[in-house]
Amino acid sequence: MPPIDDPLPTPPGRPASPDQEARILIIDDERDVGVAMARLLKPTPVVFAQSASGALGRLDAGGRFAAIVCDIRMPGIDGMQFYQAVLERSPELARRIVYVTGSLGSPELDEFLARTGCPCLRKPFDGRQLRQAVERAVAITE
Repeated sequence: MPPIDDPLPTPPGRPASPDQEARILIIDDERDVGVAMARLLKPTPVVFAQSASGALGRLDAGGRFAAIVCDIRMPGIDGMQFYQAVLERSPELARRIVYVTGSLGSPELDEFLARTGCPCLRKPFDGRQLRQAVERAVAITE
């Protein structure tokens, strides 16, 4: 299946706006996982990208997001490479990335997370954990 870069349904009563600051960008190469995370974040509006390159295209087109939830292990551009690309485009947004992974820790991943300060949720996680991590990321202002 080709990469998908599309908005997930916005809850009723909430207008979908391309410049809406409260939107969360979810990036996961598994569409079902992205949809599940969007459900966990309801009623917050989300946009889903099935690849890091699709997400970067959104950012390059002027997409504005309050935070990003990104899988670490993806084909093509992985989560760590995505961080570097976002850092070059928007350093303040790079600080508001929350990573998710089903992989066990590795020295490379542990060093990356320590260096960037980005939180990482290990799959499986629950809605409360995801919402709290996203809320903390959105609250980062400097």
